[in-house]
Amino acid sequence: MNISYKKVKSNKTILSFVVLYICMQTAVSFSQGYLNFPIDTLVRDSFYNYRSMVKFDNSGFIHAVNTRQYDTPSNTRDIFYRTNRSGSMVTTRITDNNVDDNYASFGFDNGGNVHVGWERRDGSNNFQLIYSNNRGGTFMEPVWITTGGLNKATPFMAVGRGDSLVHFVYYTFVTGQDNAFYRSYNYITGTLGPEVSLGPAETGSENDIEVAVDGNNKVHIVFSTNVNINGGALKYFTNESGSLVEVPTGLSANAEYPDIVISSTNVVHIVYRLATDKRVYLIRKPSGGALETPIPITPPSIGNPAYWRAINTDDNGRFYMTYQNSVAPAPKGFFLVHGTGNSFASPILIFEDSTASYSTRGSSSVAARGNGEIVVFFDPAGLRNGVVISDIFMKRGMLNLTGITQVNELASDFTLFNNYPNPFNPGTKLRFSVSPSQTTRRITLYVYDISGKKIATLINSYLKSGTYEAAFDGSFYSSGVYFYKLSDGVSTLTKKMILVK
Repeated sequence: MNISYKKVKSNKTILSFVVLYICMQTAVSFSQGYLNFPIDTLVRDSFYNYRSMVKFDNSGFIHAVNTRQYDTPSNTRDIFYRTNRSGSMVTTRITDNNVDDNYASFGFDNGGNVHVGWERRDGSNNFQLIYSNNRGGTFMEPVWITTGGLNKATPFMAVGRGDSLVHFVYYTFVTGQDNAFYRSYNYITGTLGPEVSLGPAETGSENDIEVAVDGNNKVHIVFSTNVNINGGALKYFTNESGSLVEVPTGLSANAEYPDIVISSTNVVHIVYRLATDKRVYLIRKPSGGALETPIPITPPSIGNPAYWRAINTDDNGRFYMTYQNSVAPAPKGFFLVHGTGNSFASPILIFEDSTASYSTRGSSSVAARGNGEIVVFFDPAGLRNGVVISDIFMKRGMLNLTGITQVNELASDFTLFNNYPNPFNPGTKLRFSVSPSQTTRRITLYVYDISGKKIATLINSYLKSGTYEAAFDGSFYSSGVYFYKLSDGVSTLTKKMILVK
């Protein structure tokens, strides 16, 4: 199971550009659902914690890395590692040296050991690639993958299975020109492979470069050119047929922020955002096959620019992507979209951050297992005591793949029905109707415990007229009385349900 996460420089300005390529689009219907299992607070402090990456290991334990930024000394960051392998979540500080460590990524070898790569500012004030692993029980002294001269920045890494190789991609930059590179490192012999250039220098930023390794230990690399001028060509390289060569994608312009992940069946998934409509598109490539036609997997651009993405697959090949939205009228916050093949469920709202506490989107990451278990990390930012901070939250539970279902297209009244079954253990269905006059109002369906605390958001969206059914999973809640409340902002309907375990 591979993972990729979105990397964006905060000072980028995206300009308008003419579409040179238009993707073939399939008709996809999108509405919002919700993950109704609880939020766990992992980090809440006075620092800026961000760029979390999360994975499950083969035993189902959670592993994650993230960056913490400090104000003193100025522009310093550290890399942290977290795991619940011992039962509870334990945090390890990998770096502590008052320099700038950032852009961490990680993977597992066949023995379950953790390998981490990141960028570090060296003594010459240039960024270089750093690598460490915990094969000896604790994280070893880092190895310098690159040294000297130019910045070798925004790295990403992937671990081969059974060949002792860690694969790195990164870019060097000088004024007006960027170069993308690939390099391997054998962690058994300590041998660095040659630095391989991925094409000529390009104007703009190639700082969205990512790598994945398939089940045959073949390398797959994606990046885009001319990012600072509203996207460029989508580049894809692989050594699937022997040497590392470019495979044409057909996208010569307007491709932004690509990511890549490979399923357990060696299906390559490449996503990118189209600069013109701000939608995220997916390109699949079966093992040994050709790139398929791009399809959109996020709603139309209004309200959904889909920044800060992370992608993953589970053991059954199901695809997952988290992203953040910062534009109304859609809720501002973090979303999850998932699907198989060319069929995708409607985006699920993970966390709405339009409150006073959190108003700035951050990064997110997702991991999933074939049994339906899912974990999402996300780090919304906000202003606390006059300082911009970012906390790290986690949602973990079983993903309801059915979500919200429209069971009837006709409805004349605003109605909340009795849940069924009731009492229930662990799941129940909540049915309601939306009348034609309410299609311009935001419909909400919340669940509260006996104390009046809101514990789950099942719906917070605009719906067309009809009768709907929402699933509530009580697996992560204790026995007791709960209330579910339906509202259109004008009228509110409430009913009681009982969870018995």
